[in-house]
Amino acid sequence: MSALAIIFDLLPSVRVPWGMKIDFVGTVWVLSYFLHGLSVALPVSILTTLYITVFSETGFVGAAMKFIATTPMFLLPALISYLPFFSNRSSTIFNKILLIIGAGILANIVRLLLATVANYYWAIPLWTGISTDQILEAMFGGSLWGFLVFVAGMNVLQGIVDVYVPWVLAFKLKLSTMFGTW
Repeated sequence: MSALAIIFDLLPSVRVPWGMKIDFVGTVWVLSYFLHGLSVALPVSILTTLYITVFSETGFVGAAMKFIATTPMFLLPALISYLPFFSNRSSTIFNKILLIIGAGILANIVRLLLATVANYYWAIPLWTGISTDQILEAMFGGSLWGFLVFVAGMNVLQGIVDVYVPWVLAFKLKLSTMFGTW
């Protein structure tokens, strides 16, 4: 699964000036959770993060941001599965559309909070070498709201891709019954 995530990282995609892109790397992490649980999803995410750190043009900043933004997309569903009204702790409980929509919305909220704060205070200044205020002025006419809407939009889109694509693969195309270890 890590090799597949790395292949997706190598595919060309459009990046914003501070490195963020819409890709399918995180979909493999979430698919790993849906098929095999946290015992596979966490190592896959860590190995992919190490690869991005060493070999990707975004280096440590891109790897850290990918990890910060994407791990909630499978960690939050994993935590939800431990709520007392679920007797089944496996990811197969997310085969239900309403449950995955709810979990996806909660995971996206956590993603938005973490990614926005990390982008604003850490990643953008480190990646560009200029202050966030200068980026805000150059790209968003000085508007913090413009920045927040843009970053939120990209993260919500990526979050939907990160949850919906692996959900369809695992549960609607039945990869979970063919390859799952639950």
